[in-house]
Amino acid sequence: MSQIADGVYTISLPHGDSRITDPGEGRWLNLLPGGSLGKDADKIRIKFNGDRGGYSLQFEKSGKYLTFEGSPFPNNKLLDGDKPRYFKIEKHEFYPDMYAINLSEDKNFHIAMAMERIYPPWVAMNSFPETQPWKFEKA
Repeated sequence: MSQIADGVYTISLPHGDSRITDPGEGRWLNLLPGGSLGKDADKIRIKFNGDRGGYSLQFEKSGKYLTFEGSPFPNNKLLDGDKPRYFKIEKHEFYPDMYAINLSEDKNFHIAMAMERIYPPWVAMNSFPETQPWKFEKA
């Protein structure tokens, strides 16, 4: 059963205004304040696929999907691409008004900030026991 309704959202860290943003063709995804890369670069269409057991996440502006290269591994950066990957979006265990984004193909990995401490931060997967909470807001 899906945990969040299909629709268009912004997805951000729980503090401040750091949204998952589409930086452009084939580049790693950034966390940036809303509107930093133009109108709608941070709007993401979320659609549940029952056959895949997860959600595809697609940028409204470019039509590109949130994806990654190869198999899941720690600190593998997410980027935009033509083929969707699927994610499980479930209520966060400690923050009931926020969600965790896990990989459908490997439940040991979830989406968080990349390990590199740079600005703007990148979005990556990790397998730490602590799961990153994400705030989903209807766009």
